[in-house]
Amino acid sequence: MRAKSIIRPFLLRHSFNFRSISSFSSSRIPLNLNYLILTPKTNSSVPKNPFPVSTPQNLTLHRPFSDFPYDYYPSSLSEPEPPPVPENIVPVKSEEEFDAAVSKAEGESVPAVFYFTATWCAPCRFIGPVMDELARRNPHVTTYKMDIDEEALARKLETLKVNAVPTVHFFKEGKKEDEVVGADVTHIVQTMKKLYEKKD
Repeated sequence: MRAKSIIRPFLLRHSFNFRSISSFSSSRIPLNLNYLILTPKTNSSVPKNPFPVSTPQNLTLHRPFSDFPYDYYPSSLSEPEPPPVPENIVPVKSEEEFDAAVSKAEGESVPAVFYFTATWCAPCRFIGPVMDELARRNPHVTTYKMDIDEEALARKLETLKVNAVPTVHFFKEGKKEDEVVGADVTHIVQTMKKLYEKKD
């Protein structure tokens, strides 16, 4: 009994000595933060690096990005500039301009295309580049482009019975030869080729 009572205080003193525990943890167990950060938790179901990313080891910028001129960056990053509108595409925005265009097409027998469109019309935007290219390939044909939302053209549109866009009227030798309603690119191209293509 006496031996047990002598050993017990000794064990209690060492087991609850906080100073000895703190000194033990700080002096004998070095805390390596890099090891804790860089070492992943071991889990066989999760790969160590599910998204491998290769980054250069020595990445240095000698100049900030803001110092580089705009032309320095590749052209693929910027939107390409659209080609210029052909000179034989003439916008019509008034009744006087419309009457002058009809006078040339009918009275002077000038080959002409009347192209009725609208800015909000998706099919019009679809065939817009096609109409530009056809005008480039047929410089002897004048294309009169009219926006149906122009208030000055409202009465003329009623006279021509233009009820849908896009609508294309083809004039040759003073009279209307054909008409295409809708974004029928094949029909438009074939009509242009049939009416206005110069034969050798």
